[in-house]
Amino acid sequence: MRCLPQVITCNLRRWIISYQSIFGGERSMDELKGKGKMNRRTFLKTISAAAMATGTITAGGCRRPEAFLVPYTNSPEWVIPGKATFYATSRQTRNGAEPLLVESHEGRPTHIHPNPHFSDYGVSTQTQASILDLYDPDRDGRIIRKGETVSKKEFISFFRERMQQYIDRKGAGLAILSVPIISPTFDRLKADFVEKCPRSTFVFYDPVGNARRNEALKLFYGTSLFPVFHWEKADVILSLGCDFCAGEEGVESIRGFARSRKLKDKNGLMSRLYVVENRLTVTGSMADHRLALKVSDFESFLLSLCYFLVQQGGYDSLKPLVASFGLPAGWGEERTRWIKELARDLHAAQAPLVVINRMASLREQIIVFALNEAFGQRKAIHFIPGIESEGASLEELCEMIKKEEIKELVIIGTNPVYNAPGDLEWPRLQRSLPSVIHFGLLYDETAACADWHVPLNHYLESWGDSRTSKGIYVSQQPLIEPLFGSIGLLELMAFMNGMWEAIEEPEPSSPSMIAQPQVAGSPPFVPLPVGLQLVRDTFFKLFPAATSDKDVSWRRLLHDGYHKESAPVAVSSLPKWDILQELAQGRKTEGSNADVLELVFYPCPKVDEGSLANNSWLQELPDAVTKICWDNALLLSPGTAKRYGINGRSEDSKKAEVVRIGSGNKWIEAAVLVVPGHADNSLSIALGYGRKQELRVAAGAGFNAYPLTQSRNFWWIQGLTIQKTNLFYPLAKSQEHQQMHEREIFKIASLDYYRKHPDFASKREADAIPEVSIYQNPYSDKREKGPAYTGGVWGGPYQWGMVIDLGSCVGCNSCVVACQSENNIPIVGKGQVMRGRIMQWIRIDSYFQGHEEGSQLYFEPMLCQQCENAPCEAVCPVYATVHSKDGLNVMVYNRCIGTRACAANCPYKVRRFNFFDYNKRDVLKKKKIGPFEIGNLYLGPFGDQGSPLTIQLQRNPNVTVRMRGVMEKCTFCVQRIEEAKIAVLAKAKGSLPQPIPTDRVKTACQAACPAEAIIFGNLADPQSSVSKWKKNERAFRILEELNTRPRITYLARINNPNPSMVSRNGDGEKEKL
Repeated sequence: MRCLPQVITCNLRRWIISYQSIFGGERSMDELKGKGKMNRRTFLKTISAAAMATGTITAGGCRRPEAFLVPYTNSPEWVIPGKATFYATSRQTRNGAEPLLVESHEGRPTHIHPNPHFSDYGVSTQTQASILDLYDPDRDGRIIRKGETVSKKEFISFFRERMQQYIDRKGAGLAILSVPIISPTFDRLKADFVEKCPRSTFVFYDPVGNARRNEALKLFYGTSLFPVFHWEKADVILSLGCDFCAGEEGVESIRGFARSRKLKDKNGLMSRLYVVENRLTVTGSMADHRLALKVSDFESFLLSLCYFLVQQGGYDSLKPLVASFGLPAGWGEERTRWIKELARDLHAAQAPLVVINRMASLREQIIVFALNEAFGQRKAIHFIPGIESEGASLEELCEMIKKEEIKELVIIGTNPVYNAPGDLEWPRLQRSLPSVIHFGLLYDETAACADWHVPLNHYLESWGDSRTSKGIYVSQQPLIEPLFGSIGLLELMAFMNGMWEAIEEPEPSSPSMIAQPQVAGSPPFVPLPVGLQLVRDTFFKLFPAATSDKDVSWRRLLHDGYHKESAPVAVSSLPKWDILQELAQGRKTEGSNADVLELVFYPCPKVDEGSLANNSWLQELPDAVTKICWDNALLLSPGTAKRYGINGRSEDSKKAEVVRIGSGNKWIEAAVLVVPGHADNSLSIALGYGRKQELRVAAGAGFNAYPLTQSRNFWWIQGLTIQKTNLFYPLAKSQEHQQMHEREIFKIASLDYYRKHPDFASKREADAIPEVSIYQNPYSDKREKGPAYTGGVWGGPYQWGMVIDLGSCVGCNSCVVACQSENNIPIVGKGQVMRGRIMQWIRIDSYFQGHEEGSQLYFEPMLCQQCENAPCEAVCPVYATVHSKDGLNVMVYNRCIGTRACAANCPYKVRRFNFFDYNKRDVLKKKKIGPFEIGNLYLGPFGDQGSPLTIQLQRNPNVTVRMRGVMEKCTFCVQRIEEAKIAVLAKAKGSLPQPIPTDRVKTACQAACPAEAIIFGNLADPQSSVSKWKKNERAFRILEELNTRPRITYLARINNPNPSMVSRNGDGEKEKL
């Protein structure tokens, strides 16, 4: 891994510029993005015909178009064609930055890895997919003023004049509305701006952000703080509507929680998780005890918990909350006992932790922080100084607009026209403003309603800095120059501060540019961009000790991606217990009316609040629970569906019933999906869908729920009415059957049962399919002895295998996206998913168990099992699928003739067939022919050829791009295996090569997994992690009775239920656990 000591002029950027100049300026960007009608073949035919017609007349005046084909004079030592380079950077999220290591091939970022210098936390699903946003064909390099394209020079002239006016007026009438940002450099520039324009207004808005939690912390502790949860230390965890296993609290929460439950043997210890939620979530599926409860009853639940904790003794600080408290009527004995046992468990825990959804009310947030404080020294939480920029709220800005106090609004990176609460009527307010300037990655709904739209950089094109969820300072460096001539966030803030050259393109001799010391093999003079200077200045101001040797400290920061001595000291702020008295005065004494219908809004675990809705990888990623792709749905329980007479699915089971829901003049339509485990009289719908702007991926996907949201209580609303429409809507699901039907596909047991029967995973149930065959087993005399597979069927120094821990897998889908990014796996579109043609090599199967109201959901990653006795190999007529000497079941793509016999004979159903040229055509494009709209895939020679060129830039050059008629499947990332072998040979320099170091090779899914659920390595190496885990007591293989001898071993899941509560254990028998 290397730092980025200079910004080399990117050949890709030069190519794009030359493309524009040859084919008609900025408007010809549609050609680059695949939107234009002219392709290479059409162009050649047209230009040839024109040349023949006019050649004799104009031969003397024709000239070749200018093109760039310039080799390196002095080739940089780290730029080798075919060999990747790696750069440390980071991506900002609302939970703090994720430190990353980004893979680049000759200037093209292609894949995202976790930063091994910082940690091994893995990568979140959204961050893994964010690299596709860099190459989004909808990214527009044009600057648009009221629908017309203008030059960058013209905008800079206008914006400079306008900002100078506001600086002269101290910012009167100016407001800046931005997405919340965690960046010390941004904070420094913001402070400078506020000093110059004290009468201006800074507003930060994120519909599902930390605003309410931050406000609760300020009220309870009297200062701005940021919570740091100790997931790995907590032994009893209570989550109220917080889906932290899906990444709501950042990737570190997944890794910490998984480590707290990792069992090496029967004597190990593991944490216990209680979950209270209205809908079944990823976190709820991992719970040892789960209570389906309406969100409107959460406050009553918390007060009941405080009531029983006070009865335990030692919680005097909570007494004001329950001084005259009575248990809610109608909750029943079972629910009351559930809460009482929970209180006892929290009281007895060594490190208890209580978390709640960040969108919960102020009252609920404060009660949760009070609960954690009441645990005293046992609490599994501490606080650091606030890391998020502070400003006014969107509601305050709306009031200022109504009073006509705002004359100019600058919007940075947020989309309030789409995602502002419905009761604020933001689109009307924005149109009433004299001037609105929008800076964003895409031309979205807010840009369409603004006077100006200016493209903003992707984070992989930008310099920046941030802090992680633990407050550690991290750097952000660009991997590529802006592909579309966009502007960086820090450069924009510097420009608004009067640094006019920040977003201009100065000549190399400009005094504003500082020369970087010459690096061996580099050009003699490389100007440093403004963004780098800004971050560098911030770094040395924050850490004066680093100034002793500036060059070394700076390069170390860029190389490692973070500053080791930057972790902040925990803040010991005394809580204001008096505030509990105020809460007690307005508390709820009873639960909500059980018959009142509520609607709960939640950010989609895939597309978040909508900012990632134009990412095709995320849209086609199946939802972990519902398995829906390309849509959202209105979720409800079987009981609620029965109450309102909703069937949920049409007769062909491919379409879902559509209902109208709302009240007054606010109504939406949405498809309905009945989900087990959902609370009765509670509805749920994911945000981020139903986009109306003309976006290639997001437009028309799902239903927009934002019109029903309210600024006062954004999380949920009541007083709704459901109306049937007698309409149906097609929903694409990647898995239609989610029942195991008592088959031994998934194995689970309680911790107590595991300690009594440590070999339970290797035993079979009485009603399981017996291992009986009329044929002799050819491998019966070749059992595994000693180190795995020594003396077995396959020899050689490398025998690759994998172990998947079902107790660690949380179903976050990060592995699925990582595999898609690494192996050039195409999307196929909603229609093809409905036909069962999804191409993802790894899938996360989910299975329900239990009754509908209290179902348990289990996750099981499924990919090619690399069977030693592979059924697919015997039926291929052309030997396109064979076994390698390393024991891998490999595909020879140029042999495959597409009989699909291998897929038919695969009992695991993990092979994928290219029914169309998904990599060669734009699968999302449609054409209207008469009254019909036909997909581009079905138009044959009449369809548009070629996928968007920008998307092709993301391809991994070490993996073959497959075309129509070819079967494909998981390869265990064979390209990484071969790369490791080549590295060993190169290091040997002709002598006898040493074996690949133990655990050196990691598959894409393994590296991305934040829960450490996937272990890959050499089974022939007894010291490898995979060999050790394969011998674990919990090990079993799926469909072992078929004698396929899979190379993938699964570890049975272990739950840790409270012995005082009744649950269901792994052997299917009711038992008091």
